[in-house]
Amino acid sequence: MVRWIDGFYGGLIAGVTSALFFLIVTVAWLHDTTPGGFFAQIAQALPPFHTAPPLAPLVVLGVALYFLVATGFGIVYAALARRLSSMWRAPTSVMWGLCYGLLVWWILNDVVVPATGAVVDRPLWEGLVGTVVFYGVVLSELMTVAHRRGAGASP
Repeated sequence: MVRWIDGFYGGLIAGVTSALFFLIVTVAWLHDTTPGGFFAQIAQALPPFHTAPPLAPLVVLGVALYFLVATGFGIVYAALARRLSSMWRAPTSVMWGLCYGLLVWWILNDVVVPATGAVVDRPLWEGLVGTVVFYGVVLSELMTVAHRRGAGASP
C-alpha cells in the first residue's frame, strides 16, 4: 500500500531532482539565469510579485512554492496509486510516471501560468524533460520503492 506520506516525500525528492535539472540546464549550461533568479521567477508568477526584483525574500518564497507544488502533486500521485496498483508496479509505473509528469507539466504550463498571468521564457523541451522525466518518472519509481518497502515490512 502506498501512503500519503510516501507521496509527500516522493514529491519532495522528485522536486529536488527536477530543480537540479532546471538549475543545471538553465544556470550552468544555458546561462539564462542565476539560481536565485530561477526561484524568484516562480514567486514572480504570483500577481502581486510580477514586477518585483529577485531579492532574497522572493527567492525564499519561490523555493517554498516550488516544493509546495512538488509535494502536493506527490500526494495526489500517492492517492491515485492507492487505487491503481499498476502505478506502483514495474514496468507500468514508468509509463504512469511519464503520463503523470506530462499531466503536471500541462497543468502548470497551460492552466496555472495563464491563470496567474506569468510569463514563461523557458524553452518547451526544458520544461517537458524537467517535469516529465525528472519529476514524473522519479516520483513513480519512488512510489514503487515505497510500496516494496511497505510490502516487505508487513508480516
